[in-house]
Amino acid sequence: MDGRKHGIIGINDIPLKYKFLLIYLLCVLLPIVTINLFFYQRNSEDIKIREQDNLRKSIERASGELLGMIDESVALSRSIGSDDSLYEVLDRTYDSPSDYYEVYNGLLRDRLTRYMSENIVEARIYTGNPTIQTGANYYVMDHSADEDSWIKPLQQSNGNIIVAAYYESAGFSPGKRISVISKMNTYTSFSKYPKYLRIDLNVDKINRILDRELDSLQLRLMDGRNRVVAVSSGLQSPDLSNREELLVQEPVASSDYTIEHTLGDVSYAKGWKLTGIADTRRIDKLLEDAHRSIIWLAVISTVLPSLLIFIIFRSYHYRVKKLSRHMQKVRNEKFELIDIQEGRDEIGGLIHTFNVMTGKITTLINDVYKLEIRQKSMELEQVRTELSMLQSQMNPHFLFNTLNALLIVCMKKGYCEVTEIISNLSLLMRQLLRSADGLVTLEEELQFTTMYLQIEKFRFGDQFDYHFEIDPESLSMKIPRMSIQPLVENACKHGLQVRKGNRLIHVTSKVSDRALEIKVIDNGVGMDERKLQQLMDRVRNDQDMEGHVGIRNVYRRLELFYHENVRFLISSNPDNGTAAGFHIPLSKLEPVKE
Repeated sequence: MDGRKHGIIGINDIPLKYKFLLIYLLCVLLPIVTINLFFYQRNSEDIKIREQDNLRKSIERASGELLGMIDESVALSRSIGSDDSLYEVLDRTYDSPSDYYEVYNGLLRDRLTRYMSENIVEARIYTGNPTIQTGANYYVMDHSADEDSWIKPLQQSNGNIIVAAYYESAGFSPGKRISVISKMNTYTSFSKYPKYLRIDLNVDKINRILDRELDSLQLRLMDGRNRVVAVSSGLQSPDLSNREELLVQEPVASSDYTIEHTLGDVSYAKGWKLTGIADTRRIDKLLEDAHRSIIWLAVISTVLPSLLIFIIFRSYHYRVKKLSRHMQKVRNEKFELIDIQEGRDEIGGLIHTFNVMTGKITTLINDVYKLEIRQKSMELEQVRTELSMLQSQMNPHFLFNTLNALLIVCMKKGYCEVTEIISNLSLLMRQLLRSADGLVTLEEELQFTTMYLQIEKFRFGDQFDYHFEIDPESLSMKIPRMSIQPLVENACKHGLQVRKGNRLIHVTSKVSDRALEIKVIDNGVGMDERKLQQLMDRVRNDQDMEGHVGIRNVYRRLELFYHENVRFLISSNPDNGTAAGFHIPLSKLEPVKE
């Protein structure tokens, strides 16, 4: 406590202008600078993340298209490789070229060209059968350097199908090739001569796929030997004439804007990947724009609050100093008015109050103050008198002891009905003298209400009855004490008092999906709509209730615990009775703790 006092005193010792300066630095300038720096850093990170995500989507899109071309060629390779009649024709030994051409015209012509598409430019079969005539899509292997450039990688691999990049110098169109190459060894009965299927992909289509992403990044397609086989426009095209070192290019420097993506995890495309480098000029431009916006925002958010704070500070500081000087004069018993424009804010209110105080202070000291002292003394004496009267009243325990004595006498005499009524009355009075501010379970509140109803039934006899319709789930829920009994008492007093015979009270509780609903229903005289509206207005506005104090107390107690969440409802029809109750949301109810 002493430390807190010393801390407050230390703050109070700081002059007002330094307090305003401290508030400005710590609560305005520092948060603005911190927020702008954080916003700039977060915005820069968001730009980088967004651009990296765009790069990733671009390279995934290009990779998906390239893998689609390869998968199409692989599917075609497997389809051709499963044609047993093709194996039989290629494995047959022909006596003369004319015999081969006869078979060629009957079975082989256009057999492979029908598979050509936008992605596939040519399909060839190479065989070691010397009786076949080289031409069209069928070739006799001659072990040339061109053949070795694509057959050797297949022979060195563990699988039957690979994707290879190489340079072909022979033929009508020498140049770069990217092909799907497979061994035709499906049927062992036709394995007299080795056979290979080569499906050439459309290299121009591959280049177009890479160029399609030029707006976001430049791409390099690399094979399983980490050689560059195709590049986007604008990059140096790889030299494919050197068969050993072909396609080798300097490694790409890694950065935040360099991304790498494999074509897939299939064995025939193992090691094939795309590497992309983004054009950082676009990202730098976005970061520069963000930096410029943050600077302008920081300047505006600093200058305008600073100017406003200076104007407000000047207004407060000048008037507070004026007020402080005049209050120092009051200490010397000089009661002078502050001649200044007061204003309508708190400082103006203080100045106005000070002026009023200095004008009346002498009168207050000499007259009103003394009168107040006498009046307070009289009020204190009156309170003491009332306290003495209260202390002299009958002790409630005397009444309980008397009721217990009557209970013992009635039990000895055999007055069973009277005994039960006196017992209920004693319990009822003990409950009434307890604090009504806490929460009780609905089961406990119903027990208290039952004791009251038994007393009423004793009064009215067979002309009065009651029954309960209680949802078992609601018994453990806590509600404010004295929430149901006053409604029952009001029904007995105003609804059933003037009714002749067949008086009935019906108490219900129901747990719905959203709320606990409690109703007290009587079959009394009821009331018309105008009287019901007047009753509800008096309940809500705390007006004179004319005997309906219990209803108002229930309404105020529910409002105290649940505020606007509770719904207090009364409905009535003349000669048809009245229903009063309330709805409490389940989320506001407190269950019994086991």
